[in-house]
Amino acid sequence: MARLDPKTVVGTLGTLSLGVITLLTVFAVVDWSAAQTALLTAELAAITGFAAALVAHLKPGTAQEHVALAATFTATVSTTLALGTAFDWWTLTGQEVSALVGVVTALTSVGSAMIARQHVRELITPNGEPARGRRPPGPPVGSGSDED
Repeated sequence: MARLDPKTVVGTLGTLSLGVITLLTVFAVVDWSAAQTALLTAELAAITGFAAALVAHLKPGTAQEHVALAATFTATVSTTLALGTAFDWWTLTGQEVSALVGVVTALTSVGSAMIARQHVRELITPNGEPARGRRPPGPPVGSGSDED
């Protein structure tokens, strides 16, 4: 019996959820504005992206994607703040919302980027030379490959 790829399952669930949002909105089951529907769709896309990045990161035999995790986590936090504001989960002034989104997004971005940076190593230095103890991608030096 074939095993399901977890990334495929996450992607399928995300697509199914978008279909449900569309049906709920089109058949007026919910009373959402166009902005609320758009923000909910963006939230769902961010959560699905984060889940897919997390599954890919944790799946044995695949490269760990620290930067993808950091980016999708930041997107999820940002869209959650926007969604909460659109659905009146809290009552804030426009200036308070701007400050909250700006500060939280900045802190999340910097924090997740710093964590991701701890796990990513350069192969080539800014001046084009191989980093110490690292060999740039491509054929081994002296392998006879003359591809340019």
